[in-house]
Amino acid sequence: MTSTKNISYQVLLTGLIALIVVSVLIFNVFYFSTYYGFVQVNYINSLLLMPFLALVLSFGIILGRSQPPEKWTDQENDPLTVRETEIVELIIQGKRNQEIANQLFVELSTVKSHINNIYKKTEVKDRKELIKITKRK
Repeated sequence: MTSTKNISYQVLLTGLIALIVVSVLIFNVFYFSTYYGFVQVNYINSLLLMPFLALVLSFGIILGRSQPPEKWTDQENDPLTVRETEIVELIIQGKRNQEIANQLFVELSTVKSHINNIYKKTEVKDRKELIKITKRK
């Protein structure tokens, strides 16, 4: 695992150095016109601009592929807390949010926050789905 990370960092560093060298070359070829200070593009600049754009795009593709996408939550690494488990049990019993808040001596907004966290961790949309997946287990 470490060797692949070192290789990807080496590719990243090499690409960055190449990008800097090419950009320095390109921008040294550009010259400012005497009229209003606009940058003029002539045929030499046009020829150098295309490889530069190709390098930038390929560098972006390399960066995009270097790290795999991560999930927001991983159920194995982010299990329900004790309080969230209590709230799930009360939801299964058919309690409403205000009843859960009264029984646990917390604010209604706290219960709603816990329920939203439970939905995210279990990847469900509502109480019915939550009850279905808890009955399967």
